[in-house]
Amino acid sequence: MSFRALLYKELKELFLEKSIIIGVIIMPLLLFPILGGVISFTVTEVVKEETIEHVKVAVENLDRGIYSKLLIQKMLENGLQIVVVEDYMDLRRLFNEGVPVFLRVPENFTESIMGRETATIYITYNVEVVRMQTITFISKIANRFSKVYEEFAETIAKEKNIDLEFYKMPIREISNTFFRGGSVNLPPEYLVNTVVSLVYGLPLVALIIISLTATISATSVGLEKETKTLEILLTLPISRLKILFVKMLATTIISLIGMASFMIGFTIYITSISLRLSSVLQQSTTSSNFDLLPQPQSLFMISFQGIPLLLITIFATMLLTMSIGVLVGVLADDVRGAQQLVGAATFLPMFPAFFINMFLEVDDLDLPAKILMYINPYTHFFKSLNYIVSGEFLRTLLPISIIGLYTFILLAISAWIFSTEKPVTIKLKLKKEKRFEK
Repeated sequence: MSFRALLYKELKELFLEKSIIIGVIIMPLLLFPILGGVISFTVTEVVKEETIEHVKVAVENLDRGIYSKLLIQKMLENGLQIVVVEDYMDLRRLFNEGVPVFLRVPENFTESIMGRETATIYITYNVEVVRMQTITFISKIANRFSKVYEEFAETIAKEKNIDLEFYKMPIREISNTFFRGGSVNLPPEYLVNTVVSLVYGLPLVALIIISLTATISATSVGLEKETKTLEILLTLPISRLKILFVKMLATTIISLIGMASFMIGFTIYITSISLRLSSVLQQSTTSSNFDLLPQPQSLFMISFQGIPLLLITIFATMLLTMSIGVLVGVLADDVRGAQQLVGAATFLPMFPAFFINMFLEVDDLDLPAKILMYINPYTHFFKSLNYIVSGEFLRTLLPISIIGLYTFILLAISAWIFSTEKPVTIKLKLKKEKRFEK
């Protein structure tokens, strides 16, 4: 046999293998366009939503000198709306009124500039939600302030006897963050990046474990179909629903073992982050200008009340993914086909929901996009996680209930298929066709 004929034979066998067709050809054609569309959509929405043409900045001017007035003038020229704060006020009330930034100009600001010394100002950024769009918004405000400082330096450079080093940095900004009703003596970029790694590192690990339940359940059904033990079980005097229940129970036991492993790893994960953040907070120096700001009770840890809800959310999502795997296993012809199909059936809805929730608030999307996202059951998984991390425990009941509803619907479909002859007749029809061809 010639080399060309051997190559043709091997290629033909490979292309007739369904697992290769699905995994190598179909999945990339589906996956990358969907992910590309989701990422481009989220980036567009972030840019569109986080415009800062009319950002309000609350200013408490304790200096009232010529240079503090010049600073405020430059802020107005750069499109920042000034909300004058005469006396110290509660930051909670100030930020609840929609002001995202609070700036305090100390009493010695003008005196420092006149003495050709770097003057210090204090800025507090309000961080309401922890998402990538928050980082974008804060960076845009920071760039606007950099422009203000640059123009301020250019104005005073026209005066005589200006030292070059002083001209480079006439103003030093000390910033901290208002988060969860309290003040953290950390720049907002550092805080948000750290909390984002906690909030979204958790669901990524959970998704990996959750996806395994679908593979286990699909493999369980697909393997029995391939070895024909499912057909034998269906002919025995055993309720079909009992067969389905046993398969679910076995997968649930495996899921519980996986959840125990998850909790051990999650505990180590939380502990390592908390220790690192505690050391950073101890090393940071708190300015006297921020002494009156309230300190938050807990920023990075999920409270004890939230841990049971976290476990319920993950377990409910495991059951949902398991029900998808059972349905895919019933519809697939063999174990390899089931494993390939279950990847597409779970991965494609999981990761768009992850990216959208990481960058945006689903409720802020346009109506068609919002409806599409809420149809996706994994959107409710991330909504529940966000509520748990933010301490809004009662609001987690709705997304958990929706996940349970999706699970019930999928299991009802699987039970209906099991209650008919379809799992057997599909296989028999294929056999008859092959015999006829021979």
